[in-house]
Amino acid sequence: MKKKEWRLLAIIIGLAGALVSCDISDKELGTDLLPPGDNVLVYQDTIFEIDAYSMSGRRVKTSVFLSSTAVRNMLVGSLTDTIVGRSEASIVTQFNTTTAYKVAENLEIDSLYLALYFSEFLGDTEQDIMLSVYEFKERIYIDSSYYSDFDIQGVYNPVPLAQKTITPENNQICELLIEDQEFLDKFTAIQSDTGIFYNDSLFKDYFNGFYITAEPVSSEGTMGKIQFSGSGSRLTMKYANDSTEVDSTAERDFAYAHFTIDPFFSQKINLFAHDYSGTSLEGIIDNEAVASPYCYVQGMAGVNTRFSFANLQEWMDQSPLIINSATLVFDVVPEEISGIPYENMPSRLMIGTILEDDSYQPIYDYLLLLSSDASQQASGFGGYKKAVSQGLFSDTTYTYRFNMGLHFQAMVDGTKPDNDFILQLNDGLSNPKFSKLWSNLPTNERRIRLEIVYLKL
Repeated sequence: MKKKEWRLLAIIIGLAGALVSCDISDKELGTDLLPPGDNVLVYQDTIFEIDAYSMSGRRVKTSVFLSSTAVRNMLVGSLTDTIVGRSEASIVTQFNTTTAYKVAENLEIDSLYLALYFSEFLGDTEQDIMLSVYEFKERIYIDSSYYSDFDIQGVYNPVPLAQKTITPENNQICELLIEDQEFLDKFTAIQSDTGIFYNDSLFKDYFNGFYITAEPVSSEGTMGKIQFSGSGSRLTMKYANDSTEVDSTAERDFAYAHFTIDPFFSQKINLFAHDYSGTSLEGIIDNEAVASPYCYVQGMAGVNTRFSFANLQEWMDQSPLIINSATLVFDVVPEEISGIPYENMPSRLMIGTILEDDSYQPIYDYLLLLSSDASQQASGFGGYKKAVSQGLFSDTTYTYRFNMGLHFQAMVDGTKPDNDFILQLNDGLSNPKFSKLWSNLPTNERRIRLEIVYLKL
């Protein structure tokens, strides 16, 4: 090698050595350049003093009102688990009139069936599930709000209009033939009444809608997701009357009328119910005094975790603080302890504050990113189930991490004094899954914590 090349190589090695020898974590780096009294140091701390307990989920609005949530999947069926007990879901839905139905005398109904599009099934998908459709007997309105605890007693005919046993299969359309003569006679009674069929409000006064349930055969339970938007779910009539054309044969020509269940004119309500009897959760839920190593989150307005930061004022009184980052961490109980396969846990959780009127409000960090694109919101706020590497010979564990630096700064500044939070599913309206997390007990190696990076002024 030439002398010039050796000299160049020596310079490169020297520069590399200088870079490697720099300790970028040194908090004193550059402080000698600042005027006396202007030194600002970065600190790291972890707050473990977090009071938390499992609480029953409060009712949630499950009706739709001309919004993006109108096209969400709705749950029907039940799931039974030794951890959270039995969870049930049923549906109330309206259906719309249609101009495809031609009003005229001499109505003959060849068939009437309700089609339901199932996008997905959860639980035991190897065994059958029996669907039941009942006539709903109360008027509901698209511009009103209805909740998960809607009282169904006395507002539907307990005699089913139709029942059918199906084998769970994703992306299937189930057709339930309605042969109930009393219900069919309701069409015959108004066969020439153009006012009812051409006026949506009058139509829904007369036909209030359906109440839909599903009973699994499996002891584990099965739950389906019904998608009402689109043509897969609708009421279809094959009929003939004086409006249909007569062909050259003696037989009548039959036509089809599809009464849709669209997202903009048909109100839909999801009803949820939970029974924690016989589970370990029964002994700790809604009891702040119980010291449990676990806390829980569940969809369908099921169990949630309520928490607050204990001794927060003492920590904030150290001096004026500027929060660089604040990460709230909930670690998942390992599968071998919890009995819950990681793949069966919800993919994302959500936190919010509980206001004085007991309503929930997402924290500042989420609201700020709400108007951003989805990828930025996801990375900026977090809440996703993430794997934590434990090394080559250790099992992988999982955690849910939330970035709440802006909200915590508002608490430190006193502009957001509320210190009462709730942890729940991000998509709890259409997701019955649940997670088992380590609680705030000091004996828990991976207990709830807030990891903070901050400046002291």
